[in-house]
Amino acid sequence: MARRRFFVCIAILMLVAVALGFGKSFYLRPVFNSKPLPGYLLLHGITMTAWFLLFLAQSMLVSARRVDLHRKLGVAGLFLAAGVVVTGVVVNLNVIPRMLEIGQISRAKEGVEFALSSISGLFPFAVLVLLAVALRRNTGVHKRLMFWSFVWVLGPAFTNTRPLGQFLDPLVAPYLPFFPADFIWLLGLAIYDWKTERRIHPATYVTFALLLCFFLFATPWITGSETLQGWLLAYVESHQ
Repeated sequence: MARRRFFVCIAILMLVAVALGFGKSFYLRPVFNSKPLPGYLLLHGITMTAWFLLFLAQSMLVSARRVDLHRKLGVAGLFLAAGVVVTGVVVNLNVIPRMLEIGQISRAKEGVEFALSSISGLFPFAVLVLLAVALRRNTGVHKRLMFWSFVWVLGPAFTNTRPLGQFLDPLVAPYLPFFPADFIWLLGLAIYDWKTERRIHPATYVTFALLLCFFLFATPWITGSETLQGWLLAYVESHQ
């Protein structure tokens, strides 16, 4: 029973991380900031919240052995995942003007790499979800791919511009440049693997390794591309 509830507990922890990371800027914004969010940011926040709530709902259905409902809800999950990608692209196409507006940067060029990094990060997310759906009959692979799809989009909750990141980063600052949230999720999944299968499932470490390679090698290449930088700057200027 405890093994079946592992993903339920993980889903709850992720929702807590989202609430702590975006509490002031989104969920409790009227309390801390009288300026309302633009509509596209509000829609993105609602979509992301629904995405993590979906993880909890799906995990609870599997724990309750309601696989039939889990599969039906998975169809709606595909549309929700598409919403995560679409709203994510819209948010990051508008992130540079917003950063200029709030004084986070002084020139549009200063925000280009950040915007390109965020947009490119949606690609692994989409691949993970599509692969998870394609391999849904292999439950071991399916649930681990979905696990990583949720972890991958949880990163912004731990950045040093968010309350959660501001609290956690100093705890490891003498040793690491950032709080290693992804490694904690990896450790949790690896422990689950060992307890349930007496081995680390290949979908656990292979997926993590591929995501790490994307972050270390693909992301710098994308953000450093003068062609993509020029395209994004031209888009920003044409929509100002």
